[in-house]
Amino acid sequence: MNTILEQHTMFKILEMAELSVGDRLINLGEILEIDESDYNYSLVIARMGQRQVWTFHKESALFVE
Repeated sequence: MNTILEQHTMFKILEMAELSVGDRLINLGEILEIDESDYNYSLVIARMGQRQVWTFHKESALFVE
């Protein structure tokens, strides 16, 4: 017998300016730091046991848990 487990997780779409430290980005990880410049945001994300920096345009919207 095969059993399929379904997990109903609600995702939100947030504009870059609405993100906060502690938010979890879908498929990336938890936001540890946020740095804003004139044209983009750099996010330090805990991913795969590392601190990785990802840069996004200010107009971007991201999926969070």
